[in-house]
Amino acid sequence: MRFNRLAWPWAIALMFAGDPAFGADRPVLPRWSAHGFFAAGSSMGDNQAGFRGGGGGVDAYVWRGLAVGGDVSGYQDTYYKAVGTFGHAGTQVGYHFSRDPERAVEPFVLFGVGAYFPEKSSAAVHGGGGLVYWFKPRLGFRLEFRAASRPYGDNVDGLFRLGISFR
Repeated sequence: MRFNRLAWPWAIALMFAGDPAFGADRPVLPRWSAHGFFAAGSSMGDNQAGFRGGGGGVDAYVWRGLAVGGDVSGYQDTYYKAVGTFGHAGTQVGYHFSRDPERAVEPFVLFGVGAYFPEKSSAAVHGGGGLVYWFKPRLGFRLEFRAASRPYGDNVDGLFRLGISFR
């Protein structure tokens, strides 16, 4: 099929023109975010402990605000020395209520499963929530509270996590 002489200028103009019907006027939503954090918390129950640590993680957005992700962290009992040094690796499902890049505050909730290692080797269930304050388009301050429960004993860990988020 041949192009008409008048069709060439139109075809070239359409290649360079933005079409709002295809989303050219909407901001691009990020598909992932990563975070690093410092954490402080305590364990209440059979063995009381106060610990500090840090770690990092990543979330991938799968549908609207629904995200799946994971994180790894390490802690040391700095107060009571009841539990020593331990780590935690977990995966979670979360929901971010506002992913609009134009909004500075992004609240979220999460629920997941994980495992403590090596001294406190056991499975754990955790849940929590927080917010990310995006002070730059791809850089934000993250504040989170998380509670984790282990199946043995009567232990619940409460953590406050402060960190930086990237997207």
